[in-house]
Amino acid sequence: MRSESGGHADPTGEDTSSESFGLETSDQGSTRLISASGEIDILSAPALRAALLPALDSAELVVLDLTEVSFLGSSGLAVLVEARDHAQQGGHQLRLVCTSRIVLRALEATGLKDLFEIVDDLPAALER
Repeated sequence: MRSESGGHADPTGEDTSSESFGLETSDQGSTRLISASGEIDILSAPALRAALLPALDSAELVVLDLTEVSFLGSSGLAVLVEARDHAQQGGHQLRLVCTSRIVLRALEATGLKDLFEIVDDLPAALER
């Protein structure tokens, strides 16, 4: 599954964004892998939420790969916190793959980094 959203339009109707937002999902046994790319902002955060929450209801482990994310805004951070809470309430796991300074800085600056299980690469994230 792939969805595209995001971007910013100027008054002339031209798309002035340098990147779009994308999501890809796949199943690796009982693990759901969601790979995000581009900017996670107020426009794209709802699409991330729509992919994450149902995945957390159906999979024991959800791995969210953020290695291709170029921006993580407050709306995206709010979705991550909601997803973490949702996972804990349902007895499921949410694991983030993150090496990007941009994403790590956003998590650190808001004091959220320690709330998540963060790994450096996809193979480590998929290990049980």
